Amino acid sequence: MSRALIGPAGGCALHGAILTALAIDGVVPLVHSTPGCALRAGLSLRGPGRATTAPAALPPLPSTNLAERHVVFGGTSRLREQIKNTLAVVPGRLLTVLTGCPTEMIGDDVTAMVKEVTTQGEAVIDIATAGFHGTARHGAESFMTALANWVGKLDPRRRGTEAGLVNLFGIVPRVDPGWLGNLEEIERLLAGVGLKVNPLIGPSGGFESLQALPSAEASLVLSPWGLGPARTLSERFGIPVVQAAGLPVGADAVRQVLDLLSEVLGRPIDEAGQKFLDVEQRLEDFVLNESLESLVGIGRRRFALAGGSLVAGPVARFLGDVLGWSSAAILVTDDPPEQSFGPLSAGLDRVRFLSDAAAIAEAVRASEADVVIGGSAERDLAEQLRLPFVEVFPPSALGTLSEGHAGARGARRLVAAILRTFDPEGIGATITTRPVLERGNETRLATVDGVPAPPRRIGR
Repeated sequence: MSRALIGPAGGCALHGAILTALAIDGVVPLVHSTPGCALRAGLSLRGPGRATTAPAALPPLPSTNLAERHVVFGGTSRLREQIKNTLAVVPGRLLTVLTGCPTEMIGDDVTAMVKEVTTQGEAVIDIATAGFHGTARHGAESFMTALANWVGKLDPRRRGTEAGLVNLFGIVPRVDPGWLGNLEEIERLLAGVGLKVNPLIGPSGGFESLQALPSAEASLVLSPWGLGPARTLSERFGIPVVQAAGLPVGADAVRQVLDLLSEVLGRPIDEAGQKFLDVEQRLEDFVLNESLESLVGIGRRRFALAGGSLVAGPVARFLGDVLGWSSAAILVTDDPPEQSFGPLSAGLDRVRFLSDAAAIAEAVRASEADVVIGGSAERDLAEQLRLPFVEVFPPSALGTLSEGHAGARGARRLVAAILRTFDPEGIGATITTRPVLERGNETRLATVDGVPAPPRRIGR
């Protein structure tokens, strides 16, 4: 017999759609549901025991606020009224009507209500986002896919491509930890090799970015939650989809993603772009050598890591390939579609896909790890097990303030988080041999206090 999930990550599909709409300037969400659904979009991301009021970052949302009589007799007349009021009062260029569980269960004809105003020339679409469709990330993907469909119907002919423009999908705003910092870093990295990101969300996105979706040369997808809109644009406009194995953490991962993107675009990275990537690699190497004493003193650790599909695998690869740590358990917690299990776990050991808090806790306990890595949800578990805890995924409430883990700069923050846990005073270990031993094009970090440091491959 099945049972309810305990503490699933994030909120419901409606919450993800609301939060995504609020991250796109010019797009206005209208919630067609009972009172409280919009409010809980913020509360769901704070977790149990946190605040019981709406977060300040969540602005007032238009809502039909259905009462019992609407649920019994239907709420379409209330929706008609609210659509007209919202168009008259709330500034925006596209109104998105988001349905909640009650309205989908009673069968309100939302599409008919929307058609009444679209025939009058208003830009309005309806999207099925009831909570029972899935998690916040499911809702965010459905919302973005609906926007891509709307753009396709609005301008079915592709008017031409903008050279170097790349759509970016797979980062879920206000849900993925450090979403804004990761978005900005990806923009910087692509700009370094002569490409321009079309992000749709965040300060660089907005309605103009939405209109530019069909003009891109490619769509870069960083997680399974970006495949829906990318495939829609591919089917309608022939825009190729470049699927990465997650957020590129570290200089090597950045180069791999950009090489893949360059191959799809049919243009090799030019000399200026290669110099830019070399600087990123030198930054990472410098950070690792500066931290060598402490890292070797910490030793090779066996870690249990829990996180979403955007970051769990990439962080685990960096820990294994660069620091030489081994995985006791890698837990992907955001319930990605089953067909994405293979790409997400490629090159990794002991990967499991769990969205139930009780199952995640049991997997960490059984892993025999000697360090736990994750977000605030894993902190209490690490304390119970009396294990060191490295917090690399900040709370959602800090998503616009934390800087993320993309690129060499993100790898530096990851190393800093590790050092704060194991060597908070920066004392480190005592170096007893040469700090660097070179063998061909492979550089091995020195043995410190009798503990061999992990291998690092540098240069090209």
